Formats: sequence, structure tokens, C-alpha cells
Amino acid sequence: MDNEDMMPVDEDRVAGDAAATDGGDDSFEIDVDGEVHTLPGALKGAFLRQADYTRKTQELAEHRRALAAEREGVAREAAAHQGASADRLRLSAMDHQLREMQAVDWQGYAAQDPEGAQALRATFTQLAESREQLAYAVNHHAQRAELQAAREAADAMAQTGRTLAQEIEGWSPEVAHKLVEYAQAFGVTLEEIQQMADPRLWKLLHKAWRADQARDGEAQAQARTLQPAVTIGGGGAGGGAGVRDELGTKEWMRRRNAQATTGR
Repeated sequence: MDNEDMMPVDEDRVAGDAAATDGGDDSFEIDVDGEVHTLPGALKGAFLRQADYTRKTQELAEHRRALAAEREGVAREAAAHQGASADRLRLSAMDHQLREMQAVDWQGYAAQDPEGAQALRATFTQLAESREQLAYAVNHHAQRAELQAAREAADAMAQTGRTLAQEIEGWSPEVAHKLVEYAQAFGVTLEEIQQMADPRLWKLLHKAWRADQARDGEAQAQARTLQPAVTIGGGGAGGGAGVRDELGTKEWMRRRNAQATTGR
């Protein structure tokens, strides 16, 4: 039996119907386009293989369609780039021709050959007009390409932001701004940062920023711990010990007032 002649079959349906069939009768039921058919059990394997073949064929067809669409997009982009390059070459050739014509001694040429000079002047005028039209098309194409690139970069950065919001706890525009300032402190330009759409690079930058923050916090805490206490005055009547920075506010004020009273 050829694969092309066999109808697509639901593999789960075939297996379920076959399992539901009792004992000695190994026949099985199959639903094809809404009609139930009873077939000999000997054909069950063939129908299962056909169902598997159909599924794999459909998956392969989907993959081929996706690949064809991707290739078509790449081909269009390549053709656009090639067309733009060809237009630039034509524009350069026109500029070269116009420069050569501008160097002609028009008065002398007209005196020697009025008709030839008139024909060359007409060619020069037509070439100059064609050159302006082509230059406009080239510039328009370049602007469209820049806008398209900007849109794609913006979309990529937006997707990066969504990814980072899911993978970095506490991610926010403020955190992103701090990371930009952190990178700029190392000489990274804003243009370079705007091209950094890979979430992995942002996560590395965030990790380095957090590590530096932690080190700065530890250094400040250690500096506060090692700072010597300042003692003002000595003991005094009713004053107890001297005034020290580590005392609580109320105790510090009590001792300081006691010292002031003793010193009168």
C-alpha cells in the first residue's frame, strides 16, 4: 500500500480502539473522516506507522515553511543592500561625468561646433537632473534603513528589559540608569550601551555593580568601626565618667550638663 493512497489517521484513536477490542477477535475500529471502520488486527501496525509518518511529514512541512520564510526575508534584505550599493555606484559615476563636462571650454566648443556644443549641453542638463533624482532615492533609502535599524534596536532593547525584569529581582528603570552611569564611569559610551541588547551583558554589568556596592558598604562600615572615640573632659561631681561619642543621646546630654555645672 502506497503512503500517498492512505488517509491520515489519528494515532491515539487507533491505539485506543485497538486496546478496547477483546480477546480472540483482534480486529480494531478506526475513525476516518467521521466514519468508523472495523479492520483486521493485522493492519493495526500499518495504520500506526501511517499515523506516525503523517505526523512527522506535517512537522517537516511546517519546518520547511518557516525556513523558506526566513530565507525569503534574508533574500529581500540582501537584494535591498545590493540595490543600494548599485545606486551609489551609479551616483558616483554620474558625478564623475558631470565633473568632466563642467571642465569643458563651452565657449570655445560652441565657437567651433555650435550644434555639438548644444547637444552636449542638453546631455549635461539631462544627466544633472537624473543625478538629483538618483541622489534623492539613495538618501531616502538610507533614511528608511536608519529608521528600520532604530526600530529594530528599540524592539530589541524593550525585549531585553522584559527579560531582565523577569530574571533580576528589583529591576527597574532607575536600576538601569545606575548601570548606565556605572558603565560610563569605565569609558563605555552611550552609543555603545544602546547597542547592548544582549541580556547576558546587562546581567554581568549588574553583578559587577552590586559587587562594587557591597565592597563600598563594607569599607564604610569598617571605617566607622575603626574611628577612635572622642572623650571630652574628665570626671566631675555628679557627672560620672567623661562624655564619649558612643553614649546614648540622653546620657551624653546628662554628663555634658554635669561637666558644665562643675566648671562654673
